[in-house]
Amino acid sequence: MKRLRSIIIDDERLARVTLRKRLSIFPNIEIIGEATSVRTAVTAIAELNPELIFLDIQLSDGTGFDVLERVKFGGKVVFVTAFDEYAIRAFELNALDYLLKPISKERLANLISRINSINITRNEKVASKFSYDDRIMIEQKGYIHFLLVKDILLVSSAKDYSLITSADNKRFIVTSSMNEWEQKLPQEHFFRANRTAIVNLNLVEKTIRVGATADIYVKYHSNEPIHISRNSYKYLREKYYYK
Repeated sequence: MKRLRSIIIDDERLARVTLRKRLSIFPNIEIIGEATSVRTAVTAIAELNPELIFLDIQLSDGTGFDVLERVKFGGKVVFVTAFDEYAIRAFELNALDYLLKPISKERLANLISRINSINITRNEKVASKFSYDDRIMIEQKGYIHFLLVKDILLVSSAKDYSLITSADNKRFIVTSSMNEWEQKLPQEHFFRANRTAIVNLNLVEKTIRVGATADIYVKYHSNEPIHISRNSYKYLREKYYYK
């Protein structure tokens, strides 16, 4: 079963904890992050690239509608709010659903059941997913290069393009976006550290804790670390941390 990468955006901690707990029983929903304001929501959506957003309308620094105006998001939105007067505007934005707080278990179960029956896709073009042992072909300045996916050290943002750095320190500029690369690369091996960098976890040399997050140093690369965003670090800990 495909798991939908989802984030919860709500400025009330108890509401986030309660919703996360309620959603944990559904195997097709994967909560990859949270946000508490318009500002942090915009950052989280850009960095985590979710497919589904549970979005409160009243936030500390604006509204859920403000969030959607500031991001390019091709997934689905479920509005979660204590107020019913925004329902019409929410559905005008093609919201998947509109849940009133407090959310009953039955109401949430009905939503998840409906999600299971539809195909949630992005507006963005997404190609078939690569396996770690796949070979990809890249054309640069008239030359054709064949690169193993497992030899991709780093994918970084380069304005309207992306830059691939290989393990032998060769660099290739391609037109695929960072979001497309995140969808194509196998998630068990590649990790989006921040909005502008995806790293091969098998080629990480060391990771150093820095405050509430960390810096990654990858092999064969410069001594400059790749900073992990707070939301990405939280996701990394939730997925891999072993006590």
